[in-house]
Amino acid sequence: MIIDVTPERYSECLEVLRSGFATEVADFGITRDNTPSNPAFWSDDAAAAVVAKGFQLFAVEDEGRIVGCAFVGPSKSRPSVWSLRHLAVDPAIRHAGHGAALVAEGARRARAAGAEALAIGIVAENTRLSDWYRRLGFESIDKTRYPGLVFTVERMRLPFEAI
Repeated sequence: MIIDVTPERYSECLEVLRSGFATEVADFGITRDNTPSNPAFWSDDAAAAVVAKGFQLFAVEDEGRIVGCAFVGPSKSRPSVWSLRHLAVDPAIRHAGHGAALVAEGARRARAAGAEALAIGIVAENTRLSDWYRRLGFESIDKTRYPGLVFTVERMRLPFEAI
């Protein structure tokens, strides 16, 4: 079941974000020093900070427990494109459709707000994740190596006319 996450449940989402992103941290050399903004290293107030920037926090709840979560909201530079950010699923129960449900919900919310597409940015070296997003209909826009990051960022987009 998809739910809106209220502030009293932010800590549950933070647990999922920290554990969900921990696998990427281990696989791609991401540390608190080289990428402090990675959700694996977020402080307790980080979820509230993203919501304060205009993003909606929603989650997959299973038997009363949050098992996956994501943020969605309008892009500052292009209001017709919404951003899906920090999607994570508890690693113990991945591959059960929870991630796809979060993407679908993010797309639904963006479309309902009048957006034409949903955008994401991922670690480009994580080809398994990139392939997964492609299977969901996302297209690769570009890959950029930003100064200070130990990975390349792949920007992807899900055009709503394609779904």
